[in-house]
Amino acid sequence: MTDRAADELPERVRGADELSERVRPAFTPAVAARFVADTDDLDLDPAQRDAVQAIAAASTGNVYLWGGVGRGKSMLAERYLAAFLPEPVLRLHLNELFRRLQAELVRDWKAPAIVLRRLLHGVRVLLVDEFHVHDVADAVYLDVLLNVTADDGIPLIATSNYAPADLLPDPRLHDRFLPAIARIESSFAVVPIGDGPDHRATGADAHTRFAAGIWHVSPAADARPADARSADTGVVLHADGIPLPALSAEGAQVTFDFARLCEAPVGVRQYQWLADRYTGLTLRSVPDLATVRREPLMRFTTLVDVLYDQDVRFVVHAHAPFDTLRQAAHVPLDADRALSRLRALGG
Repeated sequence: MTDRAADELPERVRGADELSERVRPAFTPAVAARFVADTDDLDLDPAQRDAVQAIAAASTGNVYLWGGVGRGKSMLAERYLAAFLPEPVLRLHLNELFRRLQAELVRDWKAPAIVLRRLLHGVRVLLVDEFHVHDVADAVYLDVLLNVTADDGIPLIATSNYAPADLLPDPRLHDRFLPAIARIESSFAVVPIGDGPDHRATGADAHTRFAAGIWHVSPAADARPADARSADTGVVLHADGIPLPALSAEGAQVTFDFARLCEAPVGVRQYQWLADRYTGLTLRSVPDLATVRREPLMRFTTLVDVLYDQDVRFVVHAHAPFDTLRQAAHVPLDADRALSRLRALGG
């Protein structure tokens, strides 16, 4: 698969009318046939097999694949995406899509639709992994995404832990996203993956570097490496404009205290910056997650998402097992996904 969200943006953005005249549809019956053939040799459970048939029946190529954690959504979506080759295709985690969009909006101050078309220049099929909507900003960006891909004839493949009707679950805001939900339900093949095993828990996970990490539970979780026992021996990284004091950073490995990386006002853009530059991240002094406040706990689960998606080895030194997260006063919305991914770690 090729990442065609080019680093160099074109001087001119093609409109939907121009695209329709010059670009043939990316989705054809041959795509569906290749996808089904490519999944024949997989050891899929019955619910996954049903999902394969439903995806293959998509009439436009648009697919919204949703279900519980560890059910193989990303794996099936990536197989489906591969069936479109040699078309130029792009796979992005939703957090990465937002990061690129926000960076260009700050730099260019153009309308979001214009910026998104620049980011998708040349892309003929788009896969967005972990589709979710938790706030108004997410809702605005995703509405733009649905408009642009529909207008420009780009098949959109989305994976999610949420049924379309459950997106933007905050009852104060949910009504604002109802038109977008209706669009998904009417123009996508909405494919649920039914109940079944969490395949991450069985070791069937392609994120081998992340899974090579470990969750240490030890009273010595606060112990620091010999070369990082004082503030003077640490290093300050400038992550997407935000200073991040690390205990150490050498080669492809970086080490932080939990307080510096999750209790400080750090966001997904900084975590993406780290994941782009390091193949291993160690987190020390992790408290019992049951005792952690709402915002640091949300940052921690976001960090897990980013490191998992970028396949960064994650080593944790903690005072308690990770499943105490379920006992926190304010459990994050996507806690199940984070816990499923943490189960891939050794211990």
